[in-house]
Amino acid sequence: MAAARYAFAVAILIVLGNSPAKRSWIDTIKDIKRSVVPVVCGYADNKGEWIIADIEGTGFFVDRRGRFVTASHVLDGLDTFVRQTPKHPCEFAIYIPDEGWEKVGKVINFQYFIFNRCTRSTTNDVAVCKLIENPFTSPRLAKNLIKEVSFDTGEVPDGTAEAFTGFPLERTTPITSIGSVAGRAALDDNDPWFSYLLDKTAWLGASGSPVYTEGGRVIGMIVRTGTGEAAGIGIARCSTALLDFLTRTQVAEEKQKEGKP
Repeated sequence: MAAARYAFAVAILIVLGNSPAKRSWIDTIKDIKRSVVPVVCGYADNKGEWIIADIEGTGFFVDRRGRFVTASHVLDGLDTFVRQTPKHPCEFAIYIPDEGWEKVGKVINFQYFIFNRCTRSTTNDVAVCKLIENPFTSPRLAKNLIKEVSFDTGEVPDGTAEAFTGFPLERTTPITSIGSVAGRAALDDNDPWFSYLLDKTAWLGASGSPVYTEGGRVIGMIVRTGTGEAAGIGIARCSTALLDFLTRTQVAEEKQKEGKP
């Protein structure tokens, strides 16, 4: 019997020893910061320094081709800013700190990457953009400084802890809010996809932020905050809708390259 108990105890230790360690929010947030970028408008001044004129929202990398997604209305905001501010020839861009967000001090040394090609879906409030220079292969950035996100397309149950990280309130560095999934809702009767309702307010400028679980998998993207009776909540487009849009966009691009209708 003693030998049997000893063998059982050893078996338990082996199983526990082989079990993957659970990720903490601290580690996950640090990892997600490598994927998020501010969606901005900027210009080079007469000294050649790049000036950030407007931080309109947030985006995050979805593949190593340099594509990122954001909310379609974030790009609408950039369009409006350009029309209302004709003083400078403002260019759409994202920027990435030279040493990553964890080492940012009072002065940010960053590399900016311009984009002028976006495919938008106003009905889904989703847009995918491609940068002129791919930051994943750019010699201006350290290797493995940035990464693309991974998605979870399953329906996350109510009460699941979630977080979103972005650049609200024209913050030049990312901030994170942690809360829970409060429910799901279809925001339009003709919408085939659902949106997550979150029990945390999405501040102005958080649109385009990835919503993710403690394991680091993205379950959606912030598209708006609650107003009126729904004040105090955040609303996120589910990741299934994002991936469907990304797939359809890529198929359309490939057909266009091949000259197919």
